[in-house]
Parts: sequence; structure tokens; C-alpha cells
Amino acid sequence: MSSTNVKTKKPPTNSYQIPPKYSLSQASMHTRQLTNVSASEHQRLNRQHELIQEVMLGKVSHSPIKSPTRILDVGCGTGAVTYHLGTKFPSAQIYGVDLATIPPNPRKPDNVIFVHGDYHDLLGSGEPNIAPASMDLVFSRLLISGMTTWPSYIRTCHTLLKQNGWLEIQETEFPYYDDSDIISTDWKWCRAYQAGAKAKGLDLSCAVKTAEWMKEVGFEDVRTKRYWWPHGEWMAERGNEEYRNIGKFLEEEQPRLYQAILANVVSGMGFSEEEVRGLQRDVLETLEVGEGKYKNFWVTFGRKKLTV
Repeated sequence: MSSTNVKTKKPPTNSYQIPPKYSLSQASMHTRQLTNVSASEHQRLNRQHELIQEVMLGKVSHSPIKSPTRILDVGCGTGAVTYHLGTKFPSAQIYGVDLATIPPNPRKPDNVIFVHGDYHDLLGSGEPNIAPASMDLVFSRLLISGMTTWPSYIRTCHTLLKQNGWLEIQETEFPYYDDSDIISTDWKWCRAYQAGAKAKGLDLSCAVKTAEWMKEVGFEDVRTKRYWWPHGEWMAERGNEEYRNIGKFLEEEQPRLYQAILANVVSGMGFSEEEVRGLQRDVLETLEVGEGKYKNFWVTFGRKKLTV
């Protein structure tokens, strides 16, 4: 094992990043770049990764790659997925790209390299091995809070992939559902959040658009798989035990997360501080644990066409 290898890229100028978890008293601060993420946020992200893998019954990537030589993990966060891929494919070189500083880990596989930079500018990363037609797999998860250029990003991934290489995108779909239909349409905070995100260039419905975006660029064999992000333990009580722990995690974390980031997302939309506090209270009221309440989590993956 080696010490953490990080290559630095200049700060980006074309991305919006929702801040990570911080106290509600800080929620009116201006949006800051993810360059100094707290230890508690690292712990939360690592736990989230473990629970997603648990829901997927041990899987991380769904793409059917065999004997890869280069893999790119975009928006790698703490490096949890990057480490997993490095361990699973020891003969491959694994690159993790993130705007945040990746925390050191003494168990980092030797075949993992981190690039500190902006995922909007992968082809300009300064890393010579992140080059056109160089990757067997490009993977990303939960870029929904920062990605403002989805079609362009997918085109870039297509350029980076070798022929027959795979792109895999894992994203949550924002509306909340229950057993009957969408239930968050009339939630005040939800309407404000969606409007604010749209004004900042974020697409909260990216998860359900990804397959079509991939096909438009030229990907083949595009597949989707839906998982659930349940609010509470109700899915486990219905016999899906793999959802118990993530249900408990989301029951605690989702209200806290949306309360904390709401002020930043709706900034510039004319809400007073009192109105923002009212929206934050609405988060707690609407995200009380209820039978059948969930969000969708979509995995979409497709293959770059082999040309003769």
C-alpha cells in the first residue's frame, strides 16, 4: 500500500457546488467550494457508500467490464468507490477525480491515483492518462448537487472511453413518492428547492434523463436499474431486509441535509430569513417517517459502440 497520491488541478470556474453537511446556523453562508470537507462529512459519505452497496447486495458497479486497464471514478468524494475498484481490479489503473481534497487512507491500493480537479473539465485535467479513448469504465455517483452540464459531461465521457468501454451513472431522483404516486408536489420547501436548483443550473430529474442522454451521444446497450431510498424501515418490514439500514440512515440524514443546504439553494430568489426558516420547518414536517415514503435511486449504464 502507498501513501495518498493526489495531483492538483486549478479551481474551477464553471460549476455550482452545494456545500456538505454543516450546522443550520451556517446555512445562510454563501456557497463554498468543496475543498475542506469536515471529518464528520467524510464519515457520513463513507457510511452512505456502505449502505448503497448493502442495498445493491454487494455490488458497486453494474457495468459488465472484464480485465480493464484504466477506470475513472468521477466525483470520487472520499474515494470509497475508487478503493473498491482498485481492489477488485488490481491490474488496472484507477483514477479518482474530485474538487474536494480526498482524505488520506493507509489502505489505499497502489493502483489508485487521485486527481484534485473539476469534473466539468476532465479532458483538461492535466493528467496525461485521462485522455481520449483511454478508459474501460467511467463511473460517477451522486453528482446531482454539482453537475450543471449533464449532456456535455456525457459527451466527454464518451470521448474518454475506449470502444466497448462503459459509462455508469448512479443518481437519485428528487421527488418523494409513496405507494400511490409523487407526494412532494405541494411541499413548500420542495417547490422552493426545485426552483432554486433550476436557477443554479442543476437538474434534479437528471436520473430519469440519463438513459436518453446516453443514447443521443451514441451509447448502445443502455440499461437502467431502479433501487429505492426509503424513508424509514418500512421496506425491511415488508421483507426487503437489505433496505433496513439505509432507511434508518436516510430517516436521520435527509431532513438534516435539506434543512442545512436549503438557504444556499434558494439564495437570490427573494426569500427573507424568516421565510427560509419557515421552509426549514416545513422540511421537518413533511419528512416525518411515513409508511411507503421513498425516493428513487437509478443506475444507468451503457456501452460505447464498437466501430470497424
